[in-house]
Amino acid sequence: MRRPWASLGASIPAAFLAVTPLFATMSIYLPPEGLAEIAPVVVEGDVTRVASGYDPETGSLATYVSIGVVAAYRGPNDLREIVLRQPGGRYGGLVHEVDAVPVYEPGERVFVFVEFARDGAPRTAGMFFGKFAIRQGATRDGDRATRDLSGQGTILRRPDPSIEDLPVRDLVAVVENHPFRSPGTSKPAVRRPRTLSPPAGMAFAPPELDRLLWDDERVVPGSAPVAGGGGSLAAGYRPVDVGAPPAFDFTPLSATSPTRWEETDSGTAITVNIEQARNPLSNGPAAVNEIKRGMAAWTHVPEGRVMLESGNENYNFSGTNAQSPAVAYPPVNIVLFGDPYGEITDPSGCSGVLALGGYWRSGSTGRTVNNVTFYPALRLYLIFNNAFECFLGNTDNLAEVAAHELGHGIGFGHSTVADSIMRATAYGNGRGPRLGDDDRDAAHCHYPHTLAVTAPNGGESWTAGTVHSISWTATTEAGADPGTVSLEYSTDSGSSWLPIATGEANDGTYSWTVPSAPGAHARVRVIRPNRVSPTPFPYPSACSSDATNADFTIAAANPAAGTVPDGAPGAPVRVAKAAGADLTMTWGASCAGTATDYAIYEGTLSALRAGSWDHLPVACSAGADLTQTLTPGVGSRYYLVAPRAGSIEGTLGARSSGTPRPASQGACAPREASSCE
Repeated sequence: MRRPWASLGASIPAAFLAVTPLFATMSIYLPPEGLAEIAPVVVEGDVTRVASGYDPETGSLATYVSIGVVAAYRGPNDLREIVLRQPGGRYGGLVHEVDAVPVYEPGERVFVFVEFARDGAPRTAGMFFGKFAIRQGATRDGDRATRDLSGQGTILRRPDPSIEDLPVRDLVAVVENHPFRSPGTSKPAVRRPRTLSPPAGMAFAPPELDRLLWDDERVVPGSAPVAGGGGSLAAGYRPVDVGAPPAFDFTPLSATSPTRWEETDSGTAITVNIEQARNPLSNGPAAVNEIKRGMAAWTHVPEGRVMLESGNENYNFSGTNAQSPAVAYPPVNIVLFGDPYGEITDPSGCSGVLALGGYWRSGSTGRTVNNVTFYPALRLYLIFNNAFECFLGNTDNLAEVAAHELGHGIGFGHSTVADSIMRATAYGNGRGPRLGDDDRDAAHCHYPHTLAVTAPNGGESWTAGTVHSISWTATTEAGADPGTVSLEYSTDSGSSWLPIATGEANDGTYSWTVPSAPGAHARVRVIRPNRVSPTPFPYPSACSSDATNADFTIAAANPAAGTVPDGAPGAPVRVAKAAGADLTMTWGASCAGTATDYAIYEGTLSALRAGSWDHLPVACSAGADLTQTLTPGVGSRYYLVAPRAGSIEGTLGARSSGTPRPASQGACAPREASSCE
């Protein structure tokens, strides 16, 4: 973002050393013809110096751009140099960033429309609209001027392409054919002929220029502690939009220092005060209502916890504060109408900057949420321009701009998704403050709705095939619409997940038939998936979720009672449920007689289905005992009951002498005696 002027008082309090303000704008395209009518001075020249300066007398901080004039198309004939005061800048550990003003580079040639601040300081007219970069000898037709409007916030009616390119002589013709019109008059000012050679003698400069302390001198101003300032001394400098990744879906307003309001995590609303004076509807309560519509759009996102509420709806901010909230840390969150501090260039017709919105943040990092580490936000503000009834006089347009700029105030940048309120172009079509799905994802991922699984929560044993209730709690700040959730389960402690249900009511309970997936590492989770896919990196695909705190067990299902033949006519094996997870087997006597022992074998059903067997003896009974209780193994199992008689189990064979080997008399030992012969 770029930088606005900041008057910080006679000394810089600790809060300013600990916080960084960030700004964003909403504008209606301002063509060169409109600039010509609001700029009393128009020059072409070379940028010789760009430096940040701190005024120890007023406490203001700004960036100063020195331009050696080579041609004055409007203004004093003897103008030789002009020094522009640009909003924002840096001094020692203090950084002030802002959108809406152009970036000047030392050594570049520029074509600049100039206006004057209330104290007489020259500044770029129309904010970022008023500066063109010149490419000398670019074509056979001569020098060309370019104006790059990409990355300059929300611009309604912005032409394509966003980088304008035209001959310098066309700009000169615009200046000659569209005279400057003094504010409040319709009589054009006297035209000034083009000066073809560098003028001599005169310079325009801000009144404080001679007393400034420059950033490279590193003279740190005195400071005093301010309650709630917190954080470190420095709040790192970030050039405007340099190094920021392309915007896919929603983005934080600052790619390098994302910011959020931490009090929302405890259910505390962000209170915003409103000053009714100068509102474009000429009706204070009606204007307040449109601001509240913009707040409600963000508050009523069911996936998110951010809450905006109005505080004092007739706050006298401009009457009690000497400095604008855009340049000095304000005592409250505030919405101002009519640009009472003159921060924004007045509109030309129905073109220009509609509003500025942003926040002040701590210089120390705060919580990490959804893989992003945020800086804590401390204050937000929204300043509407004056004399913009042509657009803001419509209630839906006013509410739309409010929702967009408040979105910046709670930390969101511009979206590339169609239908988003945070897209980089305003609608102005009666849409009002309605959010799109991507806006809701932004609120969800920065201010996630809180879910907490309460059952199962670790240590339980749920048997496959039985029905249990998955239960969870959910925060309800968003109001009556709790939304829907998806449920999943894991058998590997959360390394991978399988679906249970999607689109379920977020009512805190779900009846689950436990799957046949026995194991001791099961977990469940409840999630709120995002609405737009793919989710921009590094945010997860579901920005609010909770899982079982520890593993629980899915026990094997108890087999249903059943029968299988055992080779003896009329003597089936019966399986019945015993206490707990045990099974009891009973069977009929073998034809070998009552003295026959029996072995019980167990194997895995999957192996049997695959055409092989893997059974091993797990229990035995002796003689007339035709029943056995045992604990089954994990998973689906099969059982085989067989008499331990030689003819059934296989003969032991004979010695080399031909005599039978002796039979063991122990229980479960194979018998040599033949049965069922």
